[in-house]
Amino acid sequence: MGFTGKKALEFKFKYIDAFNAMERALNKLPEEKLNPVLQAELAVTRAKTAKANALYRIAMATASETSKQTLLANAAKEITGEMIIPALQHKEYSATEVAKLVNASSANKVGRICNKLGLKAEQPGQNEYGRWASSKSKYSNKETPQWLYFDKGVTAIRQAMLKN
Repeated sequence: MGFTGKKALEFKFKYIDAFNAMERALNKLPEEKLNPVLQAELAVTRAKTAKANALYRIAMATASETSKQTLLANAAKEITGEMIIPALQHKEYSATEVAKLVNASSANKVGRICNKLGLKAEQPGQNEYGRWASSKSKYSNKETPQWLYFDKGVTAIRQAMLKN
């Protein structure tokens, strides 16, 4: 028995009719809509993922290791909802920021006081007063070492200024 006879043709037509009937029945079924709460949760998740991706791309394009670590920690927080990577161990201040905090005339003066007190660690390194970081120079495309002060370093500078 082959598949080219009269019975095969009848079977083929019945099969096509049954398939078309099934397709019409499926098209008549109402589309199942997502629960509005679930839709909102998905939208929030999509937004958090997009923000985390943006933070990741920015971090990968940043030359500063400190900034990169902070951005990656924030990206992880967006996805998980909690800070699983500590962003920074200490608050860090540039010499310019320290000068403003202690009412010094300039960042240069803060640097001179710091050197006089011997607060800076060997490069590259850190101590309880601050740490060395690479930062982009304002005046060129080079990265230069910069001493960043911790709170204890700011306090030491402030006390030295009060004595003078």
